[in-house]
Order: sequence, then C-alpha cells, then structure tokens
Amino acid sequence: MRNFLSHSVITIAALATAAVRGASFDGFTEPFHKIEVAASETGTVAQLMVREGDRVTKGQALATLDNDVLEVSREIATANVQAKGKLDSAIAERELRKTRLERIEPLRAEGHASQEEVDRATTDLAVADANCRAAREQHQLDELERKKIEAMIERRTLRSPIDGYVLKLQKDEREFVSANSATVATVVQLDPLRAVFSLPTAAAAKLTVDGTVDLELPESGAKVRGKVEFVAPVTEAESGTVRVKVLIDNANGAYRCGIRCVLSAEDAKKAPAEKDFNAGSIQK
Repeated sequence: MRNFLSHSVITIAALATAAVRGASFDGFTEPFHKIEVAASETGTVAQLMVREGDRVTKGQALATLDNDVLEVSREIATANVQAKGKLDSAIAERELRKTRLERIEPLRAEGHASQEEVDRATTDLAVADANCRAAREQHQLDELERKKIEAMIERRTLRSPIDGYVLKLQKDEREFVSANSATVATVVQLDPLRAVFSLPTAAAAKLTVDGTVDLELPESGAKVRGKVEFVAPVTEAESGTVRVKVLIDNANGAYRCGIRCVLSAEDAKKAPAEKDFNAGSIQK
C-alpha cells in the first residue's frame, strides 16, 4: 500500500509538471515607459508644439507656458550684460590716475611735488582700481541674472523625458495649468514593449531574469522571442500566481501596445538568444 501511494504521488507530480511544461499563459503588452509630463509651475499654456500620435525624442519641447514678462526681463538682463560703458569709463579713469601718479613720483624725488600730492594721487589710483573691480563684479552679477531668467523660462518649457510617442494631450492652448492639475501630456516608450503575466508558481520557477521565452501575439499571428525582465520573488496569496514581466524588441514598431500576448512555458532558456532578441534596444 505504501509503495502504491508513493507511486501515485510521483505520478500526480509528474502529470502536474507536464501540464505546466505544455501550458501557455495570457498577458497583455504595455509601454516600457509611460510618463505623465507635468509642469513644474502654474500658468497658461501658451503653445502646444506636438499633436497626439507624434513621435518625439528625449529633450524635445512639447509645450510652453506663458512667459511674456520673463522674456522682457531676459531682454533687459541681456542689455545689461552687453553694456560696457561703466566698465570702460572705470578703466579709463584708472589709467588716468595711474599716469598721474607715475608723473608725480619723479617730481617728488626732485622736490618739485609735495608728499601730500603723492598721497592724493595714490589714493585716487586705489579708488579707480576699486571702481574697476566694482564694474567687473556688476557685469558678473548681470550675467548671473540673465542665466537665472533663462532658467526660469526653461522651467516653463515642458520637454519629453524619453524617446517615444505622444499618447495624449491633457491641456489645450490658453488652458490654465494648476498645481492640482499639472499634467499637460502623456508620453510612452514602445521600444521595447513590456508584456506582463501572472504565472503559477511552478511555471514562474522555470524562468530566470535575462532568460528568454517564446511569445505569440494572436491578433497578428506573430511569434517572437521575449527577454525575461522581472520575476516576482513572492507568490500572491490571493491568486496563487507570480507576476512576470517580459520585454519584446520592437525597434521597427511592428507590434502594438495593449494587445493580448501568450507565453509558452516550453523552451524557456536561461540565457538570452542574441540572434532572437536585440538587448541593445532596451533603454532603461
């Protein structure tokens, strides 16, 4: 009887393993990144530079908030930086005082000028030097002020943080952006795609991060090789499943996001097949 029970247990385990080995599991593709691009300041949308569906690159301007006052301030700051009159005047005054002192010192040695005149000329030169330094320091402050205003203007320009597509525009031109509603656009990265599955523990145990799995996209009939990105370290008690993420190379944009994806538990490999999956396309 004991041998019969042991044989039965082994048989059941073998059948369960075989069922997992031949099973397939449904999931859905989703963007590798989905970012809500929000304004860091409040204001009115002055210009939208993209439309929904446009392809964008990292750093590309998506929209700007009104900055008329800042633009005028930048023009004033730029004019102050370019103004050299005070500095030129201070330099010319310094050269005059220096020349005067150089002329008086020989006269003092010959007794044709008093020590008081020499002291006065020395003091005048020191004051002229100080005026030159003050003019240069003011020029540096004007340059910093201009950079500050440019930074404030840049903060009111919303730029894409990734290469991808504009999925949705939440604001229209002349619409107000508040602190409670700061999102202006949604940008998604579709290369690679990410497929998410909930697998039984036995099936998830067969997978390793950076390993590869066979996937099928039923809507298009395409069969692709995916790279395992993540296997959850715990089993969800409510469902008894493990969350698994798989990356699909989509450099050519051949596969759509949001469609059904089927993972085959067969032929899971522990190392990515370089010819099947272009790992270089993944940009985290």
